[in-house]
Amino acid sequence: MKKSLRIGIDMAATAGQKSGLGFYVEHIVSALHALPGNHELVELHRVKKNLRTPQRILWDQIGVPLSFLNKKIDVLFTPAFSAPRFPKPVVMTAHDIFGIIHPDRFSGAAAYYWTKLLPRSFKRAEQLICVSEYTKKTIVDYLHIDESKLQVVPLAAGKEFRVLDDVEGIKKSLHEMKITTPFILSVGTLEPRKNFARLIEAFAFTKRGETKLVIVGKKGWEYAEIFETIRKYHMQETVIILDYITQEQLVALYNACLFFIMPSLFEGFGLPALEAMNCGAPVAVAQNTSLPEVTGEAGVLFDPYDVQSIRARLDLLLQNNQLRQEMQQKSFRHAQQFSWEQTATATLSIIERVVG
Repeated sequence: MKKSLRIGIDMAATAGQKSGLGFYVEHIVSALHALPGNHELVELHRVKKNLRTPQRILWDQIGVPLSFLNKKIDVLFTPAFSAPRFPKPVVMTAHDIFGIIHPDRFSGAAAYYWTKLLPRSFKRAEQLICVSEYTKKTIVDYLHIDESKLQVVPLAAGKEFRVLDDVEGIKKSLHEMKITTPFILSVGTLEPRKNFARLIEAFAFTKRGETKLVIVGKKGWEYAEIFETIRKYHMQETVIILDYITQEQLVALYNACLFFIMPSLFEGFGLPALEAMNCGAPVAVAQNTSLPEVTGEAGVLFDPYDVQSIRARLDLLLQNNQLRQEMQQKSFRHAQQFSWEQTATATLSIIERVVG
């Protein structure tokens, strides 16, 4: 009988307060476990908290290989961050190359990670799993890596992101967060590339009535402009920033919002948009990078650099109930094309192909 394929996986991204990468790792590992076949996941859970960039680099390049040294793995699957020089072979997930395209946005250890360490990791890996066609294209264009090494495997929303029929449960979750309806929802780390300052400025000039804007996201880098914009337009009671909330509360927000909007200047995939669509929310997204790929014909597009374009889409969806209802149906149908089982099946196939 052929021996089981032992796949080493670093679980560090799932430690502490999980971000998008952490949820990806959690979901892909769970889905890989559920697949039939002669494979075994060797999970590494040594990291117990969120790591800062210098610690992250040391863990990726020294901690991971030393920890896997005696575990007799056949292949290392790096689902987040950078890949070490050994053990080999390595299959790696490429989420985005924002810092490679915009190196001026970073300094110190972060600049080293984006401009040196990550490109080297991509080139060393036997195969790269790209989360979108956009990510694949940018890696080919900027790093000149052979397309034969790159395979696109889109992400999916977790099963917890669904249309809820528990009206009282939704009301309870909103009450816990002190959120009243109606509201528009946006989700993402508070940092410049998420473009929240322009969204808030556009929202300030809409015909919004009593509608509020709820932004869910923990503080990232250079987030001061967001709060300055709120103060500039006297929106302290109209724009609500929620830091870290539970998955249950996030699902309630997706279900209860008038619509979801994602104004990002750059996204490798844009999972919150798909999560919102899985919950039946109408969705408006920036017309750039990967977001049109994710929403397909079900989403409304706008120019994220143009405040008037954002405002026009906000007003359109605020005032047109029939359009929102039609978009709800399109959102849900479109989201059904994605599943973690499909993502895991494609991922396992790539890993098995590398090992031969």
